[in-house]
Amino acid sequence: YRLTAGLLALVLAGPVFAGDLSYNFVEGRYQKVEFDAGSIDVDGDGFGIGGSFEINENVFAVASYSTADFDFGIDLNQLSFGVGYHVDVSPNADFFATLSFVRAEVEASGFGSEDEDGFGLAIGMRGMVSDQVELFGTLSYVDLGDDDGTAIGGGALYSFTDTFALGANIEFDDDVTTYGISARLYFGQ
Repeated sequence: YRLTAGLLALVLAGPVFAGDLSYNFVEGRYQKVEFDAGSIDVDGDGFGIGGSFEINENVFAVASYSTADFDFGIDLNQLSFGVGYHVDVSPNADFFATLSFVRAEVEASGFGSEDEDGFGLAIGMRGMVSDQVELFGTLSYVDLGDDDGTAIGGGALYSFTDTFALGANIEFDDDVTTYGISARLYFGQ
């Protein structure tokens, strides 16, 4: 909660920068995942692709796919797609919320695979703190049958041009910490 509140205070107190936040983009990312739950401690890494597409002035569609390979031959694949809504809270910041369908599959070498469907909810803030730097923070909840979790995350994007940005992010809950880097391409500008 502190990360999102801090981002909101920083963005609202800062000067106004030109340009609207775009919800038309695709991005690729590399991520490192650390899972630590009691006696279970495994690390993994993987790749993902995701994006967003504006449906109208405030509504957008979201989709993502990610895969991570963990120690001991364990793989995690996750697919999500849904809709979101955003509203300006200042000339340089947006509040957003998303609702998504989520499918996760875990494969263990020699043991087969298990999959689960569920849903995800997220709220967050995006804001420009300069002409080229965007900060964002999220609070998310995912329910996958018997498993559910709440995570907090945040990060930054640096725009080299109107259509290309590089970023870094981190997200954590009680058992999992994920951090990574991303490359984002904006379209429809």
